[in-house]
Amino acid sequence: MLTYDAQALQVQGVNAGKEYDSFDAYQIDAAKGELYLPLARKQLQPNPQASVHLADVTFRALKDQSVAVQIQNVKAVSSESWTNQQGYKDLKGLTSGGGEAITIKIAKQDNKAPDYGSGQTGSSDKPVTPSTNTIDATKDILNEKDPAKAAEKLQALLNGLKSAPSAVEKEALLQAAETTVARLSEVPVSKEGTGVDTIFVISATDLSQCDSLLQSVVASLHKWNIDSPQIVNAQLIAVMEYTLSGRDANKLGVYHYNETSGTWDYVRGAVHQTSAGKFTIAAKQAGTYRIMEYSKLYMDTAGIYAEAKYAVEILTARHILNGTSDTLFSPSKQVTRAEFSSMIVRALNLDLLDSANQAKTAYSDVGAEAWYSNDVAILNKLGIINGFNDGTFRPNDSVTREQMVVIVMNALRSLELIPNNSGVSTEKFSDDETISSWARDSVNMAREMQLASGTGQNRFMPKQPTNRADTAVFIWKMLQQLN
Repeated sequence: MLTYDAQALQVQGVNAGKEYDSFDAYQIDAAKGELYLPLARKQLQPNPQASVHLADVTFRALKDQSVAVQIQNVKAVSSESWTNQQGYKDLKGLTSGGGEAITIKIAKQDNKAPDYGSGQTGSSDKPVTPSTNTIDATKDILNEKDPAKAAEKLQALLNGLKSAPSAVEKEALLQAAETTVARLSEVPVSKEGTGVDTIFVISATDLSQCDSLLQSVVASLHKWNIDSPQIVNAQLIAVMEYTLSGRDANKLGVYHYNETSGTWDYVRGAVHQTSAGKFTIAAKQAGTYRIMEYSKLYMDTAGIYAEAKYAVEILTARHILNGTSDTLFSPSKQVTRAEFSSMIVRALNLDLLDSANQAKTAYSDVGAEAWYSNDVAILNKLGIINGFNDGTFRPNDSVTREQMVVIVMNALRSLELIPNNSGVSTEKFSDDETISSWARDSVNMAREMQLASGTGQNRFMPKQPTNRADTAVFIWKMLQQLN
């Protein structure tokens, strides 16, 4: 990190030393006078060096005065791995502070373009300047097959801009940016083995480099107000393709090997494209992954109807439902409002949407220490549940069939997951008049989406508590609709 007086100097260009690659990914904060320059050594040196030539920075003088340019700190990261305090493999790093500032005396302000033909001790290439045809430059970026190189070209083009792009140029830059960011977001995954024994590995180096380059590109785009939801919400992902090999695709999941405990931990939030045979996960942690089938049978589910038995097996495999003990599921047991809240949060991964901002309980009868406290708070924060008029949630009450449908439909609306062509069903249950007014539209829409069905004789039985078996069927139908 290098700092300078932004009122007196303006960065014109940066060239890495001949022994380093910069990826053209440097970041400039012109308001604060800060220059961040990530560098990668091309090859290791056989002998230690007392000093190294990192880069050449060219400034344009804005005022007639003496100014200071100072390296604030240098963080060096080696390729040697070690085990950190959390038990994960990491890269060794060393951060050191800067020395004395370099004082530059400016004799006069000069508006002429700097002469890059002399005075450079490193590369003789001129600093990046805007392409004479930005449109052609963006086409070149789109045609680049290597995501990292495409990002480098985009970064160079953005850093070379001296004025805001025109509307046409901005549109072309946006298209190139969205494509580049999407490709750059996919972290490389190596495969070892075949079939059910396939191991997927995300290296810490690849994860770190992709993250650094992605952040740098997004920052440069933000500088020129080039953004879109695809850019702003970009996150690192990893794609893992598999072969079914006789397994039940609905029971497959992604598992990460926990080196500390020696166990395989289920990765929640993975997107499963069954027809394509692949999972996509948020790449937040380096390490070893597997795609495994989870199969658990309960002693008391053999006698329930087939649809419910399969739904229980699927939701257990996806770690949405648990048994009431290690061997029992208790299919006829009524589901409480607290239990159903937790099931829906897990089924839709609502707690992963905004994990940085933990929701707080909003009901007088839901203590912060309760096991379901965070789940209820999340549903309240998203406007999915409102509780009762007296300020209570009544977590231990059994959830009724109409309450269950309203909670799910509110959740799907909140996530904008209700299909555009969905409407209210014209067919009515024979006991439609017994459905509460606040629940009728949700029940009818759920029936149109084939989520809600009667209990016999076309009756919905809205005030009847729901049991664990029927709840599993309802949630499984919901997940199938979303797929």
